[in-house]
Amino acid sequence: MSEEAPPLGVWAFPIVLFFTIVVSFLSYAYSGYGPYKRILVQSNQNLEKALIENTRDTSAISIVILGSSLTERALMNPKEIEDSISSLTNRKTKVLRVALNYMNMDLATRIDFFDYVSKNPPNYLFIENFGLNLDDNDSTSIIPVPIDAALLHLRNVIRNMLGMGVHDNYYTKWYTFDLKPLPGTDFYSDNFDSLTFKSLQTKRCVVRKVMQNSVANSAYNALMERNARVIFLDMPQSNKLQTNFLDQASTAELNEVLKFYKTQYRIDYWRFPRVMDDSCFADGAHLNFKGAMQYQKWFVSEVASNK
Repeated sequence: MSEEAPPLGVWAFPIVLFFTIVVSFLSYAYSGYGPYKRILVQSNQNLEKALIENTRDTSAISIVILGSSLTERALMNPKEIEDSISSLTNRKTKVLRVALNYMNMDLATRIDFFDYVSKNPPNYLFIENFGLNLDDNDSTSIIPVPIDAALLHLRNVIRNMLGMGVHDNYYTKWYTFDLKPLPGTDFYSDNFDSLTFKSLQTKRCVVRKVMQNSVANSAYNALMERNARVIFLDMPQSNKLQTNFLDQASTAELNEVLKFYKTQYRIDYWRFPRVMDDSCFADGAHLNFKGAMQYQKWFVSEVASNK
C-alpha cells in the first residue's frame, strides 16, 4: 500500500516561514535601524570630528594614514609616531590612522573618507597601495557589509543570552580608528600562521583602473590644489610570496597607474627599501611586533626627512 503524499499545507508552512525569516532579516540588515546604518552614522560623525581635530592646529604637522589591517600592523602606534616625528622635526605632530579590516576603495567610499579628507586636508595623506590600488581577485566569498554586520550583531546577542563569550566586533574600528593589537596576541609573539601563509601563495590581485577611482581622484585633485601631499605606501611582505600578489603583466600595469598618479596628481610612492625576514611576519603579509618596529622606524625617518 503506497503512502499518501503530505498535504500541501505541510510543505507550504515551512517554506513561507523560511522566506518570512529571510525577508525580515534582510529588511533589518538594510534598514535605518540595522547595525550597519548605526555603525555608518557613528563612523561618519567620528571620522569628520577626528579629521577636524587632526588639522585644527595649523602649526603642527598633520598626518592622516588610510589602510587595511596591513597598515594597522605596520604602523601600530599613532601616538608613538607623533612623538617620534616631533622629536626629529622639533614640530608638534598630529597623526590620525584609519586602518580598517579589508579596507579597499569601496569601503573608503562607503565611509565617505575622501569627502571628509578633502574638506579637512592634512599636510600628508598616506594611502596603503595594496588596499586602495588593488582589488582582491577572489571577491565571490565576501558577504555584503550590511548582512555581515547584522549577522555579527545577532550572533553576539544570542551568545550573550546563552552566557557565551561574544565574537570580536571588528566594526568598532570604523569609529575608533586608533585600536592597537592587544597584549598577549600573536602580534607580540614569534608564532607564524603557516596555513594562512600557504593560502597566500596562491592569492592573486588585480590592478584597479584609474577610471574606477573617480571619488578618490576628485579628492586627490582637491588636495593637490590645497598643497596637501598624497603618498602611496608600499607594504612589506615575505619574499616567498608574489609581490603584491601580481603577475608580471599586472605589475607593469600597476607601475603605469603609479606613474599616472605621479604625473597627474604629484602622488609619490614610498617603497620599503629592505626585504624583511619571515620572522618579522605573522603570516607572510601581516607584520608582527618585530616587523612593525622596523617599518614604523623607517616611516618616521622618511616623514622627518621629507617635511
